[in-house]
Amino acid sequence: MSSKSKKNEELNVKEEPNLTVDILEDTEQIEGDELSRGSQDDCDSILISSKNIPECKNDPEEPCCNDVKYINVPVVISQFKICLQLENSVRFCEPVVCIKASKKTLQLKECKLIPGTKKVFIRGVIKKVLEYASARCQNSKGSSGNIRYLTYIVPFECTTEISYINPPEIKANKEQKFIPLEYHFVCEDKGYFNQNIVCEIIKYKINELMCREDIVPVENIKGQDCFYRMKEKIVLNLHLRLMQNQVVCIQKDCLG
Repeated sequence: MSSKSKKNEELNVKEEPNLTVDILEDTEQIEGDELSRGSQDDCDSILISSKNIPECKNDPEEPCCNDVKYINVPVVISQFKICLQLENSVRFCEPVVCIKASKKTLQLKECKLIPGTKKVFIRGVIKKVLEYASARCQNSKGSSGNIRYLTYIVPFECTTEISYINPPEIKANKEQKFIPLEYHFVCEDKGYFNQNIVCEIIKYKINELMCREDIVPVENIKGQDCFYRMKEKIVLNLHLRLMQNQVVCIQKDCLG
């Protein structure tokens, strides 16, 4: 064996233990740091402070009168029907032979009662999906196309004056007042939390009339035509109900 190879073997034998010892020492140091850090975190996670909550006195209040039970239930504020008349135009990107189906859904975006008045602001949309037959290809033998659909939104908005079945319970909040004294100010502030008035749809009915516009005859087919535009006239009957949570008094004998 040559002297050079002997030197390499001696170097390899000497270097490997050193590397192994170094890695073990680093690992032990890391594990020791993690253990010390973990023990310190465990000590930090113990209870920091504690205190007693004092008890405060209360004065009972009667919402209504004696010999009754009190319940908090939704009360009908008003129930009414409105009728809206809408008109809109629809433009197609291709010639249309006929409308196959029309699907409609109603969504109420806003129904707000203005406090101190009987005015209700109403806003919503009618989502429509039209299924129609197109006439993309026309020749001397006939026409052909596809069954396609078009989705669009028809907005509506109105205001109406209602009559109350049960008036809403709305208390006005007073502004903050500062009472000046000789060298300081006394602040008086009070307010009420009013229950929200909720609007719900009882039922609705949509009647519509679709009128074709921009009518052109189909090439080489007598009596067949197509159109590019359509005008819609819509009558929307909407039944709404306004509700508010109120405390109601009921005789105990009636509840058993």
